[in-house]
Amino acid sequence: MAVQRFDLATSVLGCWAPTRLPRSTGACWRSLRHKQQIRLRWRDSQFDRPGHRPIFRAAMKDIEEAPSCCIPADGNFCPGCSWQDDTCYNGECEGLHLPVEERKQHAQWLAPEHQQVIIAAGPERSGSTWLFNAVRLLLKHAHIPYDPYWITTLTTDKLQHRKRHAHGRYVVIKTHCWSDEWDTKEADYIFLTHRDLSGVVASYKRVGWAFKIPDSYVQEHQQWQDVADEDVAYENIMNTPEAQLHMLSQALNITRKVNIADVNKELQSLKPANRGGPDPVSKLWPNHYSAAVQKKHEEGCTPLPESEQGVSKASASKQSGSENLKKRFPEYYSQYGYD
Repeated sequence: MAVQRFDLATSVLGCWAPTRLPRSTGACWRSLRHKQQIRLRWRDSQFDRPGHRPIFRAAMKDIEEAPSCCIPADGNFCPGCSWQDDTCYNGECEGLHLPVEERKQHAQWLAPEHQQVIIAAGPERSGSTWLFNAVRLLLKHAHIPYDPYWITTLTTDKLQHRKRHAHGRYVVIKTHCWSDEWDTKEADYIFLTHRDLSGVVASYKRVGWAFKIPDSYVQEHQQWQDVADEDVAYENIMNTPEAQLHMLSQALNITRKVNIADVNKELQSLKPANRGGPDPVSKLWPNHYSAAVQKKHEEGCTPLPESEQGVSKASASKQSGSENLKKRFPEYYSQYGYD
């Protein structure tokens, strides 16, 4: 079987494929090199090798053969959609993914009186995936039906389309990059994450993205902060996750409907995908967690070492290399107390 490329860009949900770059450099700070590295990993994972099950394309196969978590809009998959053994290879898929069991539960829950849109934002390696999963699991434990999505570049049209498609359910969006193409009034809540930049650099190097933090990383974060309802520190996520969950539940006005310890237990149990793209439901990539973070999840809530948090002076000096992050971004460091 020939290698399947994700060359078709637009689906009924407005998805765009990994071979397409953002429409403007201001829309997202991630580099072409980063995109190329990810695209090569997807490409290499799709060869039809002896002893491996074939990779299916939605255009060729029935809906029943697709990953069980994938919910195609109007019965159609994203153009170019590919999967193998219940694993989706399109890491930038903007479709709706929800486990079958949870889908059945949603059907039995009362519809919310008022639909709400919740944005879980934050730059890469800052804890935004934890934030996204924290929000969706809080809603799940509160028995509030919701539709979760990843969106690369937010637009008003994308948000309004998903609101209509949800038929009154909450809509939860995970995203990284700031976009000028959406009206912030479309969101009821905007939650944000931040992290010591030396820890971000260390995380980049661990996952193989060994390049400097661009100015746009902090610039876009500031744009998010200007509209955010809550701004969660990565270090607090690692050391006091239940306190952060309680804060989010208060913001969502569902504290009395959830058991925070149970939510945290399920949140800590989430596992990254084993290969290919991210897990379609949790959005956790292979190698998403460092060994120290994974061990912490498995053993409990022991505070993470400073070397993993990226907050110690020695760690910052070593991990940032030749660049002096504090001199480049003094306001960021001062604002969050990382100086």
